[in-house]
Amino acid sequence: MAIAYLNGKWQAPEEAKISVLDRGFMFGDGVYEVMPVYWQQVFTLDEHLARLRRSLAEIRITPPFSDDEWKDLFAEAIERSGEETAFVYLQVTRGVAATRDHQYPVGVKPTVLVTVTAAPMLERKSVIPYRMVTKVDFRWGKGDIKVISLIANGLLKNEALDEGFDDAILIRDGLVTESTLSNLFIVKDGIIITPPKSKYLLHGITRKHIIELARSANLPLEERNISEEELADADEIWISSTGHEAWPVGELNGNIIGNGEGGVVWQSIDALFQESKKKLLNSSGS
Repeated sequence: MAIAYLNGKWQAPEEAKISVLDRGFMFGDGVYEVMPVYWQQVFTLDEHLARLRRSLAEIRITPPFSDDEWKDLFAEAIERSGEETAFVYLQVTRGVAATRDHQYPVGVKPTVLVTVTAAPMLERKSVIPYRMVTKVDFRWGKGDIKVISLIANGLLKNEALDEGFDDAILIRDGLVTESTLSNLFIVKDGIIITPPKSKYLLHGITRKHIIELARSANLPLEERNISEEELADADEIWISSTGHEAWPVGELNGNIIGNGEGGVVWQSIDALFQESKKKLLNSSGS
């Protein structure tokens, strides 16, 4: 059952309401996190909270809760929902100001929204490789902050959908950044390659987890720039995000990647990822 927490009140998500003067509504002035839940436990929770603190600091919002308070709130939300496999969505905006003004208001309490919704995608009953297309990355220059204003991402994603693709891989000055909602990996000659952290891409929690898994298994991995030409010549391409975990790309710009299915290196990473989730179950005592 989907559940929402909004500024201290529990309710159905469709019943939650904010003021029209909330700066998240007026300006997209806020940040968010999406966290995966397996067996009623939030996966990589500490990493998500660390990124939340950084995002809030970058846009100059004082955290409304401590890490322990966030953890208690998420646990209660999951318990109230009754969901075993779910997404926890957290959004923090600057709050409700007296008037619409670009100047930050003083003494305003942040708006806090938490929702828990079922996530059948995380059950991975079917993993069908994506068809992707490259697009010019025209988004703003602070993509490392997880802000709620995603108009550019939405435009690029929907352009790709209208053209018959699942999503777009974004290119800035000849180099790959990420997709509209995921980080990106390629494989060439057995080496896993992913673009390095920068201000132009999100510092993904799932990306970080995959890098750690690969290195722990002694799989060769490089964090370096990927040119558009190298992307087109890759043996494998995958994306990574909370919802996708590691997800294969079978086609790019109408050209088949590998054999069009998940490649052998992706299969190894996916197996490692699923095993890491089982460790969460074992550690929770379930």
